[in-house]
Amino acid sequence: MQKEIYRLMLIHGFKPNHKLDQNFIIDKNSISKVIETIKPSKEETVLEIGPGLGFVTKELLKVFKKVIVIEKDPIMIEILKKEYPDKNLEIINFDFLEVDLSKLNFDKIVGFIPYSISLKIIDKIIATKPACLVVQKEFAEKLVAYEGFANYVSISVLLQSHSDIKIIRNIRKASFFPKPKVDSSIVSIIPKKNTKVDENFNQFIKNIFRYPNKDIVNSFKHSNSENKEIISLDKIKLIPEKIQTKKVKQISVKEFEKIYNLIKK
Repeated sequence: MQKEIYRLMLIHGFKPNHKLDQNFIIDKNSISKVIETIKPSKEETVLEIGPGLGFVTKELLKVFKKVIVIEKDPIMIEILKKEYPDKNLEIINFDFLEVDLSKLNFDKIVGFIPYSISLKIIDKIIATKPACLVVQKEFAEKLVAYEGFANYVSISVLLQSHSDIKIIRNIRKASFFPKPKVDSSIVSIIPKKNTKVDENFNQFIKNIFRYPNKDIVNSFKHSNSENKEIISLDKIKLIPEKIQTKKVKQISVKEFEKIYNLIKK
């Protein structure tokens, strides 16, 4: 696959763009594992985030009814159009973070996503569709972290509150070209049934985690004005005493959900 990258670089006259986190997968086994994890169907449409040179796209076209790809780089767009002139491929040249997903009809999500915006992408797709993503290994570990762990952060709570998430396996950095500085992980994200995004809950969690080492009561008192608009400080007394003394990073997902339901306006 690395030879194929060199071929495309020569034909289309480009170099991997570091600013766009362009590290192309060259390991067929990793691509196969992503395809297997997403459980493809010829009755479904899959959305691919950042297809790059189309190595994953090519395999998705074999197993899905339709593939929609969203790619920001116009050079990659031209390569995709020339290399994969498939009627079942819809190519969108846009920044994924600015796309209105509600206007697209798809069943599942796949992507070797840019490390630098992984958090924003995850935040955008929470509680939408089943997804299989490849992210930085350290970030994947945050997504599945439990209370008390050093890497337990706001996105840990937000994602686990809405989805079942699992690390499928790790990918060595040597499996990419150019080789990144870190290893990656394949993660499976399956939205829980009947779950909907409550933007107030999301903001509440993000604000609370600005003070992860304070107890829940003091974290309320130090939160910014956005937090005060979402919760009533006079309702702090409704929080069970055994939770009041816990540090934010020691509170479980279920406990956060309970707290929010008790004190929300």
